[in-house]
Amino acid sequence: MTKTIYRSKIDWWAWLCLIVTPACLWVTAIGMPWWYAVFICGGLTALCVGGLLGCWYEVDGKDLVVYMYFRPTRLPISKIKSMKRTSGILATAAMSTKRVSITFTDRSVMKSYAPLEISPKNRNGFMAQLKSINPNIEIK
Repeated sequence: MTKTIYRSKIDWWAWLCLIVTPACLWVTAIGMPWWYAVFICGGLTALCVGGLLGCWYEVDGKDLVVYMYFRPTRLPISKIKSMKRTSGILATAAMSTKRVSITFTDRSVMKSYAPLEISPKNRNGFMAQLKSINPNIEIK
């Protein structure tokens, strides 16, 4: 069984948020006790970094595994109905506006009618690999 990992593409605005948010935290901690700055500001900075870097996608045999904040969600590739390239701004497991929108045949997979929107760096390779596993996927 082969596993292929696709890292999430990260746009400039996400990097900007990673820099500005902790910087604001550290500036507001000026004059506070050192332990407060290290504990609160350091913890929140680590949370911001983990949120940005803790998003990736893995094709594991017959499953697509979406890791968001290091928590995996396993989705069956056999239930994928269609895929299309999109550039939306929905808040999903993606750090970029260049995304792949995945629609499932069965609502119970995600417990929603909304498509899954993710942003692998190599969109074409990702879509080709899913299509090779499930040839019934319609690419729009």
